[in-house]
Amino acid sequence: MSTKFDNTSRSGPKAFVSEYAVWRKDAGNGSLLAAVAEAEFLIGLEKNSDIVDMVSYAPLFSNINDRKWVPDAIVFDSYQLYGTPSYWVQKLFVESSGATFLPSTLNTNSSNQLIASTISWKNSTDNKNYIRIKVVNFGTAIESLDIGLHGFPQTQRFDCIMTVLTSTHVMDENSFAQPTKVVPLTSSEGNVGSKIEAILSPYSVTSFDLIY
Repeated sequence: MSTKFDNTSRSGPKAFVSEYAVWRKDAGNGSLLAAVAEAEFLIGLEKNSDIVDMVSYAPLFSNINDRKWVPDAIVFDSYQLYGTPSYWVQKLFVESSGATFLPSTLNTNSSNQLIASTISWKNSTDNKNYIRIKVVNFGTAIESLDIGLHGFPQTQRFDCIMTVLTSTHVMDENSFAQPTKVVPLTSSEGNVGSKIEAILSPYSVTSFDLIY
């Protein structure tokens, strides 16, 4: 579904993807598989942001004692809660609203498994400029990726923060017993140049935040 809007007429009305989610067998109670597929779909929307104005995940909340729909983004009871892997995907796309979409090209032999997008924005909290590169690997194998940035001096250096959402098994879920079983893990990659070598885990969503 990531290419759904690729051939949509640009002369018609804007689109609001009002409710989306992977459900039924592939979703379980909120699986990694569903979250990675949704991330790939969202990147497709991001790449078509000239025609797709808004998008929302649904449903948002679920009371564990009165579940009317599965899965949901946030599960709660009277005193505790956790976010599903789909919730954490939403967090990775927060800055997409109001950001500048940057043109990018993905050269790969795994065209049906990898998708990527790039945005830039100014963080109002630290007043720094960011470039975020998001890559989804929807395949069963580890993928290597060479990232090249154009338009900067060759001597340009970036502070780089890498965030990865993945898990051991594609049907892994969070729960009250294990609320952080599938959550993004963040690491600092230090000072990097305009070329980055990345290793992408199977069934993963990886984000590179470059600060300049």
